[in-house]
Amino acid sequence: MVGKITKGLFSNAYFRISVTILIGFIFATWYLNKQVEKEAVKNIDITMQRTAINSIQVVTNILNNYESQLLFLQTIFSSNAPVTVLQKTIANIKKLDPSIDSIYVKPFTLPNSLQTGIPRCKVVERNGSRFIKFSLSLNASSQLSFLISLMKFHKKITEIKDKNYYAYVTIASDSIYLYHPDEKRIGGKVEALDLANEKKIFSSSKDIMENVYSDYLGFPVYRYYKLVDMGGEKWIFTANPDMGLSDSIKQTGNNFLIISIVAICSFLAVFALSILRWKKEFTARRAIERQNMNLLLKAEQQKQIMVSAELERLKSGLNPHFLFNSLGSLRALISKDTQIAKEFAMTLSDLYRYMLRQEDQNLVTLKEELEFTENYISLQKIRFANKIITEINIPTELLECKVPPISLQLLVENCIKHTKISDSEPLHIQIYAEEHLLAVANNYNPRESEMEYSGKGIENLIKRYSFLTQINCQFEISKGYYIAKIPLIFTQ
Repeated sequence: MVGKITKGLFSNAYFRISVTILIGFIFATWYLNKQVEKEAVKNIDITMQRTAINSIQVVTNILNNYESQLLFLQTIFSSNAPVTVLQKTIANIKKLDPSIDSIYVKPFTLPNSLQTGIPRCKVVERNGSRFIKFSLSLNASSQLSFLISLMKFHKKITEIKDKNYYAYVTIASDSIYLYHPDEKRIGGKVEALDLANEKKIFSSSKDIMENVYSDYLGFPVYRYYKLVDMGGEKWIFTANPDMGLSDSIKQTGNNFLIISIVAICSFLAVFALSILRWKKEFTARRAIERQNMNLLLKAEQQKQIMVSAELERLKSGLNPHFLFNSLGSLRALISKDTQIAKEFAMTLSDLYRYMLRQEDQNLVTLKEELEFTENYISLQKIRFANKIITEINIPTELLECKVPPISLQLLVENCIKHTKISDSEPLHIQIYAEEHLLAVANNYNPRESEMEYSGKGIENLIKRYSFLTQINCQFEISKGYYIAKIPLIFTQ
């Protein structure tokens, strides 16, 4: 059995086409994966470079701020301000920036190159500790200087909360760390690998980015090297923005390629075996479908016969129901005004003629039903001495929609039966369309004590609609109105 299936599978033309498509798909997936990976790595390199530059710029701005404060203090000195003002200014600068270890003026004969008002920067050693010294000439014989403690400078950088500072930065001068995230390395020699890269950047004077192993992080990173002129000294800034994203992308791409190939192979294998099984079952399934179709046809015929019988039964209950209520109204009028009772009886005969004419129809147009209901309302207005107020608002385009015969009249009749009507509290009836529904609303003022009603009229109407549409009738009390809604049936 297995041999026959295998032979049929490999000899099938569709299977051979599927294998060809599979090979093409694998190649296309591999090629696209490499292109996406290449583009992703390129974009990541650009992003890492920008992140590195921004992070270095944040640190550089701190150093530039020292120069700005130095220039500000020079302005104070040049203005010949009182000594107390100078002392207060210096105290405020040191208070606002604890990394400034000392500020002093020292007699000094500056070379002509330094008598330009441009701050100079260099690394000095005092009492076994290294400092960054910013100097600026006040005049030809004196010099204003800031001494920046490397440890306090380290603390200032670690407290940076700038949104552009994402990569850890190092600063080196003469192969000595002036700043490093690990404060134990400050003042120590730079990593051996960085020494080689420093030579490259000094020889080319261009920024470079290299993939190196970070002793501090303990894994490979992309390290960005930037040469910065700090007032006469060349400092090397490095930034390490990468956390192995490129390798992660490559690994993810390879995993995706493997998963795609396995998934496609599995799908094709299952698909091929399913085709073989489907061929064997197709003939038997078609025979069963024919038998089921015949059974369904017979069942549908029987259902139609039962539906027709049920509709006829429901319609037959309308005429006695309507006649019973109408005769009750006529009986009440005879005792009040015989002339009006005669008019009522004549109009009632016309209404009943309409009912007999629609007896063999399941649906009538809304226009016909509305005319019939208006005649019925006119009779009720006679009976209740115009204590019924009606408002009809039906768009012309909906008058050709269909409703069951006597359905609208039944809803109006319910308004009259269940509502207390008097001179001070007349009955307000509104007939209007709401989307695909015909609504009848009346002011909710139920009778305090009313005779029991069977409710067969509404129950009958709901059953009739159940055979005609899937949309349900709706009945609710809202904002002081009792509202009944029945579906409008749209026909071609």
